[in-house]
Amino acid sequence: MRNTRQSVAIALASSALAGGLIAIAGPANAAPLAPLAYSCSKTWYTGTAITELGDTGSRVIEAQCQLYWRGFMSAGSVDGIFGNQTYNAVISFQKEFNRDCDGGLSVDGVVGSHTWGALRAPCPS
Repeated sequence: MRNTRQSVAIALASSALAGGLIAIAGPANAAPLAPLAYSCSKTWYTGTAITELGDTGSRVIEAQCQLYWRGFMSAGSVDGIFGNQTYNAVISFQKEFNRDCDGGLSVDGVVGSHTWGALRAPCPS
């Protein structure tokens, strides 16, 4: 077993030095990795940069958490990837905010400065 580990380590190191790519297969019956779910118990982002379809990272996590707190996404779908589910949740939020809060948001599925403000503020009475 030790020789096998040493051989694999040497092969990986050699490939890395040569700039090669190595694919290491797991067990044939291994389940695919599920997207990582993030906790919405902290603030991930406080800015107002445009966040849209295809984006990833802390801005997306924050937008998803805000949408989760308002009932537009489930906790398990907070994954830091702005895909179709997040896009549709943003559209739904923008429509509802415009209807219920006279918000004047563009219904475009993009989280820009106005949508960030709406996500972070309660609906005015």
